[in-house]
Amino acid sequence: MAQVVKTDHDNLNAMVTVTITPDDYLPKVDAELHKIRKNAQLKGFRKGKTPLNFIRKMHGKAILVDTINEILQNKMHKYLTEEKLNIIGQPLSADDQKELDFNLSEKKDYVFSFDIGMAPEITIKGMDKNAKYDFMEVKIPDEKIDETIADLRQRAGESVSVDDVVKEKDIIAINAEELDGDHPKKDGWASTFNVLVDDITDTYRDKFTGKKKEDKVRFDIYDLEANKDEDFVNKYLLQIQENDENPEVGRMFEGTIADISRKQEAELNQEFFDKVFGEGKISSEEEMRVFIAKQMGKQYEAQTNGLLFREVQDKLIEQNKIDLPDAFLRRLIKSNNVEVTDEDLEKDFAKVKDNLRWNLIKGEIQKKFEIEVSDEMLLEAFKDRVRGYFGGYGDELIILNTANRLMEDKQQVNQMYEELISEKVFESIKEEVTLNKKSVTAEELGEKVKEVEKLLAGPDANPTIEEAEIESPVDATAENE
Repeated sequence: MAQVVKTDHDNLNAMVTVTITPDDYLPKVDAELHKIRKNAQLKGFRKGKTPLNFIRKMHGKAILVDTINEILQNKMHKYLTEEKLNIIGQPLSADDQKELDFNLSEKKDYVFSFDIGMAPEITIKGMDKNAKYDFMEVKIPDEKIDETIADLRQRAGESVSVDDVVKEKDIIAINAEELDGDHPKKDGWASTFNVLVDDITDTYRDKFTGKKKEDKVRFDIYDLEANKDEDFVNKYLLQIQENDENPEVGRMFEGTIADISRKQEAELNQEFFDKVFGEGKISSEEEMRVFIAKQMGKQYEAQTNGLLFREVQDKLIEQNKIDLPDAFLRRLIKSNNVEVTDEDLEKDFAKVKDNLRWNLIKGEIQKKFEIEVSDEMLLEAFKDRVRGYFGGYGDELIILNTANRLMEDKQQVNQMYEELISEKVFESIKEEVTLNKKSVTAEELGEKVKEVEKLLAGPDANPTIEEAEIESPVDATAENE
């Protein structure tokens, strides 16, 4: 049976040797050859009657290689998993690996040697209350909260007919008649439709603004609303039906303002709170202001957390001197980035190592605090993302349906999973260290962000090497076919 042997060179480098015997591969190869023979239909032979030796000559080597590769992958994966080896990247074919001649006529052992880089065991330093960091918190001005409440009341309000002149955001009902010169056209086209004042083109908006009911305005109906094509005008303004036989309709119309409707601000009552924020979540104006301030503050969380995270990451990497298998890493980078030059490698090598060190630290924190992400957490995270599309508020049913669709996208789920793991690791760090909270304005935060971005945008800001990462045990493949 196949044997797997690990030979340690030191605490960071080892070799794994896999020996695959004929007892491992011959039964599988023979079974596959018989399967091919059963379905083979070659000239000169009846279906299923092609001599096995002929099938072996045609397909034997390819099947042998595929079979050995499959066995090798399974054995390596099982060994690395069962031994719980925390390896860096993937195993690499050993430098002294002999070139193999795959020959089905020789019942021999096949031996594969792989170099592996080992991630060292670490005990994290610098995660206690003695570690102090400044943490910025943006204070939301009361006037910004007032503006948001006014906007929400406007959006949640109902449209009512008003006896007033036309203003911005009003909806006006227009009785339109086709013109023939300066007079209504005899037997001309007529239509009644609604239009939002803010959608009227610059050419005509001022002509409507300030008018009242029964006032008249002349306009080119195809130039009345901005960004509306001829098909839209025909269907929704002129209301030409599909069964109308291509009526000849002119462009110029005279419209009489039949009605003016305007949204009235919703009252600050429980019905409003439930409609805007979800049933039972808010029950008073004070709670609403606190909630809005928190939601508005979230737009700055990425920046405030980003600044803190950068500082914490740098300090933890600095305080935890983690040795890495440099020679193996160089080979790993070269194998994953075939076009990288030695100059590029040396330029970015320190950054790649720091990235690996951080992944080790992050993984240790994840284990220490037993950080996991459930499907329920993923769904809530997607719901929060969708709310962001609506400015932090919106119809909860639409938000839920959209989040459920995102949950069906594997790539989106994997990305969100990694984001949540990183967030939870970061939150765990924040709980362990001491934060000196500093209240700042949005402008002050922006200046700090620019300062850090300028510092990071140095000559080495864009590494040319794809950063290697600490991975779970991976499949190994036979390389010398």
